[in-house]
Amino acid sequence: MKTERMTILVTPAQKQANATKARKLNVSAGEIIRRAVESYRHNDEEIVLAALADELDRSAKEARHALKDALTETRRTIAHFAAKPKSRHLKAA
Repeated sequence: MKTERMTILVTPAQKQANATKARKLNVSAGEIIRRAVESYRHNDEEIVLAALADELDRSAKEARHALKDALTETRRTIAHFAAKPKSRHLKAA
């Protein structure tokens, strides 16, 4: 695996916290940073998935509303034709 060097600036407290975490996990300080970067990328994917789920939920609600409106209109149309005398229906047919 090809690697490249990257220099970042952190506060003394951040540097100490990173070193402490690295010692506890028995890995390098650089590995802690690499894992943090990978974790952030996964969070981006989760944010996108959450946004897609929200959009799907919104679309489903709109679809249910449209179907309810269509059903109401269909029932109204059926009632309208059911109220007409049968003789008019037979003449038209």
